[in-house]
Amino acid sequence: MHEVAVIFRRELKSYFLSPIAYVFGALFLGVQLFFSAKNVLAQGQQASMQPFFEGILPWVFLGFVPGLTMRLWAEERRSGTLELLMTFPVRIGQLVSGKFLAAVAFIGLMLAFTLGLPLTMTVFGKLDWGPVLGSYTGSLLLAAAFLASGMFWSSMTRDQMVARLAALVTLLGLRLLGAPIFLEDVASNWPTALLDLINGISPYKYFESIARGVIDTRDIVYFACFCGFFLYANALVLHARRRKG
Repeated sequence: MHEVAVIFRRELKSYFLSPIAYVFGALFLGVQLFFSAKNVLAQGQQASMQPFFEGILPWVFLGFVPGLTMRLWAEERRSGTLELLMTFPVRIGQLVSGKFLAAVAFIGLMLAFTLGLPLTMTVFGKLDWGPVLGSYTGSLLLAAAFLASGMFWSSMTRDQMVARLAALVTLLGLRLLGAPIFLEDVASNWPTALLDLINGISPYKYFESIARGVIDTRDIVYFACFCGFFLYANALVLHARRRKG
């Protein structure tokens, strides 16, 4: 755990020693608040955060998280520091875990800055904080899933734009698989078992379940398995590179 903590601090510190944290944070929050002002605060009838969490935030994650993850390994490879990291007395799994947890903490900090929105919404009426807290939990888990996927693609190439595009295509594909419109279009042609399988792959189904304010163990297990799969694949790629020297 000590090695993971060292990598975690190193990575988290690196975000704030470069312009990326401030540019990403400003854009991330700016886009969210702009659309929130348009689609949430402007409603004025009911204090509800549902349009923010289910309509705005997943798309903001989809656009911004690949930009955050594209550098995590690709930049290390391009600059030659990945080989240096490989020589440290630390296991590959600890490297991957430290980077992943630092990225999740950074996204968590960005989400914390949006807490002013539900506090402002209380002006419009009584806000049910159960679904709001559930939505924040689901949002962090959804971001973690996106980060794990993006980290894997970043480990596959030294080109940051290739890593970003690969992550973006993957996340768009997952979004499509979880879209009700897509499932309705293919419902008449595909077997029910196949539809259930496809719908079960997408993280959006589980995110929406948690966002309702009910924490189901199955949803947590799904996100743990999703992140574990991509982080394990990430570690396998790095193991292969270590063996090649």
